[in-house]
Amino acid sequence: MTTDNPPSTKTVSVTTYLIISAISLIAASGIGYYYLHYMKQGGSEKMDDRVFYLILVLFGMAASALIFGIMNSYATLKGIESNVTYKFTGPVVGVILTVLGGFMIPKGSSDQMLTVRVFDEDKNPITKGRVTLTFPHYQREASVNEKGMVVFPEIPYDQLRNNIAINVVSDGYIPVNIDTLLPNFAPVSLILAQAKIIRLAGTVKDAADRPIRDVDITVDGTPYATKTTNDGSFQIPLPDYHFGDRVTVVTAHPAYEDKQKMLNITSGEIDNIEFVLNPLPISNPTSTNNAKHKKK
Repeated sequence: MTTDNPPSTKTVSVTTYLIISAISLIAASGIGYYYLHYMKQGGSEKMDDRVFYLILVLFGMAASALIFGIMNSYATLKGIESNVTYKFTGPVVGVILTVLGGFMIPKGSSDQMLTVRVFDEDKNPITKGRVTLTFPHYQREASVNEKGMVVFPEIPYDQLRNNIAINVVSDGYIPVNIDTLLPNFAPVSLILAQAKIIRLAGTVKDAADRPIRDVDITVDGTPYATKTTNDGSFQIPLPDYHFGDRVTVVTAHPAYEDKQKMLNITSGEIDNIEFVLNPLPISNPTSTNNAKHKKK
């Protein structure tokens, strides 16, 4: 009489488990580091669900393979679904349980983060100004930070279905206004052109803080000039000047001493130029006549 022995199940060696664990762990760590590094550069703080589950699967494989390798055990998961019998063994069990656990984790908000980067024509970050996002039903506004970037958190994902108007305003630059349909929440980069005209403005007063009118204000070496008004104020437009240029503003009036100020152009509007002029000494006609008689 012959007895049929059931086929023996060949277990996977401990070395194989450890290799699977090491490869999975390295892959998960590499993907996680790359994604987080890219996310930080892009100004986003949320991880895409697909990347999350990919890293989750790899960590699941690493953990389950390590556990099975150390315990030198053999796990199975059996079941029947639609008259089909399924059977999973080894680290696959850990992967399935890990992924199922990931689906059971409460999902966070579907809100996303949108970053707007602002550059000048030389690709240098513009570190001042405001950015406004206009959606069909509401509006968001924020200031540009020192890195030339504005981060708008908590934007509903479904806003990608609608056009978004992006308006950027910065002193000394031509405003930018675009109306676009964003394909995703990747950072938006915008380039601003410098304004063609720089404006100088200020006041001229005497030592008693009284405004002086009809003072000639000239940008030295240029044809650009003006006169102060009744309240001592003046304005001079300077076309074709750029940030970093240096100009000298000079005053002239018959009754007051001349003064000058050297200015560095750092913005499109320089409106805090202030001159305090001292009156010229008045000559004494009698003294002049006496001097003439003594000479004779």
